[in-house]
Amino acid sequence: MKLKILGSGREVGRSAILLIHDNCKISLDFGVKLQPEPPSFPIIPKEIDGIIVTHSHLDHSGAIPLLPNVNCYMSDMTKKLTKLLLIDFVKVARINNYHIGFSKKDVKLALSNSLIVEKDFIIKDVACKFFDAGHIPGSKSILLNVQGKNIFYTGDIKLEKQNLIDGCKLPKEEIDILIIESTYGDRDHNERSKEEDRFKAEIDETLNQNGIVLLPAFAVGRAQELLLILKDYIDYIAIDGMAKDATKIIMNYNLKSSTLLKKIFKRIKKVNTKKERERIIRKGSRIIITTSGMLNGGPAVYYIKKIYKRKDCKILFTGFQVEGTPGKYLLDTGIFRNEDLELHVNCPIARFDFSSHAGRSELFKIIEKLNPKNIICVHGDHCNEFAKDIEKKFGIKTFSPSNNEILEF
Repeated sequence: MKLKILGSGREVGRSAILLIHDNCKISLDFGVKLQPEPPSFPIIPKEIDGIIVTHSHLDHSGAIPLLPNVNCYMSDMTKKLTKLLLIDFVKVARINNYHIGFSKKDVKLALSNSLIVEKDFIIKDVACKFFDAGHIPGSKSILLNVQGKNIFYTGDIKLEKQNLIDGCKLPKEEIDILIIESTYGDRDHNERSKEEDRFKAEIDETLNQNGIVLLPAFAVGRAQELLLILKDYIDYIAIDGMAKDATKIIMNYNLKSSTLLKKIFKRIKKVNTKKERERIIRKGSRIIITTSGMLNGGPAVYYIKKIYKRKDCKILFTGFQVEGTPGKYLLDTGIFRNEDLELHVNCPIARFDFSSHAGRSELFKIIEKLNPKNIICVHGDHCNEFAKDIEKKFGIKTFSPSNNEILEF
């Protein structure tokens, strides 16, 4: 049995790991790396029997249309959210004039070949089982049994519960190979309750000044988590961009907070037109949740143009900002810059840690619970250092392969 790293080797993004066993080849995820632009894709395998998709975020699903005739296995919610994100990806690529190698037609063809699975399934002679990953709605980790050997691929995972979903579920089986994400292998997150309190204090201060709080947010997962955190601010919230469509999909599934999410979404302001955006700016005292989360585009850019001079407004980031994105540049310099303009932003800017990834301590707890024989670290900028830390702490043989590297077991 071999594992070939097609993407996510010592990097965050373009997750794709090829399992090669006899005449069977299965890719665990098949994503894209969005930054720096233009996007970069995983190594394309010549032959493949199936793609198992852990969740809808483009760094795990964004390259699927490059193999439109291959069967993909994913949860029902992941399929709906993946379609939403992929179609938007095609639109953004066209606007930014870069070639990604597929069209909306390819997206629809790829998803027509998707098989919805929620628990157990088989690809050739490989038995597969999904476990809730605790990352975003619909996200799964994968247990694969290959001739009696168990491989557990976490995908993106979180052990601690969030407002929207519970933490991950882990298998009881003995694990021979653990493939673990390492996004935060080098650090822990801030205590969530204290972070939420600090976040609300910033919002209270702004609303009391009749100002606007702009919350650039990831459409899938983060926007809905913010709605739940801010449930006591319903009368002040407006939601804009693709976050609206993602919320409509997510709230109709049986999640622990689905009922509350529906109630919140029913009452908040849904922004659909430029006139409605202008009215919100004039009115003041608003919390605006909108895409894109890293300011690559979307309605967030419109709002920044309107409030950047105002010290009574705030821009509060709630998600990780990748190097090279306008969001990261704004955080570091106080300047919003894209291809079209440069604005010196006067309103206060801050970032809050509401990550849906496991922090370093959580990752160690997952390893301790599973006690695998071998570990492979992927999807992290510090995979090599994290692998050394794991070996030192647990005495387990740990690998941190690069892209195109093959591990044989």
